[in-house]
Amino acid sequence: MLIIKKLIEKIFEDEKELIHQKYKENILNLRSTSFKDMQVEVSEQEGVISMHIGSSTIQSSMRIDNPFHLELDYTQAMAMAVLFLESPKEILFIGLGGGTMPKFFYKIFPKAKLTILELNSKVIQIAKYFFKLPISKQRFNILQGDGVKFIKETKNKYDLLLSDAFEDYGLPEEFCTISYFESCRNVLSEKGIFMINFWGSDPKTKIYKDRIKLVFGKQVLFAESSKPGNIIAFAFNQKNIVYPINILKKKLKSLEVNHGLDLMVYFGRLIKNNQQGNSKEIRFH
Repeated sequence: MLIIKKLIEKIFEDEKELIHQKYKENILNLRSTSFKDMQVEVSEQEGVISMHIGSSTIQSSMRIDNPFHLELDYTQAMAMAVLFLESPKEILFIGLGGGTMPKFFYKIFPKAKLTILELNSKVIQIAKYFFKLPISKQRFNILQGDGVKFIKETKNKYDLLLSDAFEDYGLPEEFCTISYFESCRNVLSEKGIFMINFWGSDPKTKIYKDRIKLVFGKQVLFAESSKPGNIIAFAFNQKNIVYPINILKKKLKSLEVNHGLDLMVYFGRLIKNNQQGNSKEIRFH
């Protein structure tokens, strides 16, 4: 307990803020109210550490003895981006959380450079101390800042752009506008993919899905992680693409075997809800 107390004091000593700390049923809660009145909490139970931002909803989870494993179902659904990527060089994440998804792609693509934007300084500090983030700044570069502004100003092109920014009770409106989706498409490489995580329970999700289709046309796929959980949008910059289903399934099986994942249920939803072309392929035109 004393070690944890000293660690928390070290994390927040510059801000000199009040930290609420308690043990209850083997759960450690850390509470900060200095950033936009949002609490950043960390809990641990049965070897899994989780981050909560502003509510009891779990934002990120990590199995302590397997820190690169994707613990939550929505993160496993997002992992299907690997099926459509070929040796990406530049990957951009909007929203850090516990760093679950950035760590996964860091491991999957050892030659890729990852840039992660996170507005909340407390999220960055807690993620670094508790979620075993890679230490390579050349390949895993965390920046504190406004993701919307960064995307508008950057001159870089990204092979994958993953937007997973949340406030205490949902997706901020500025990350759901047509203007934001247009800015995201503008920074994609020729074969780049834009992904965004929607909440299925948000009554505005249908509006957001329609907006992203206005920007990307027919080059959008959706996968539900659970009901009424997360809905993952995969938006493709390139037109006239054909993805044979049998090839995608082979890549999926390899991903499952090599990384201990169970993705077929999400892949089935992706195919069932979004198939264009015929039963043997996904086709964008």
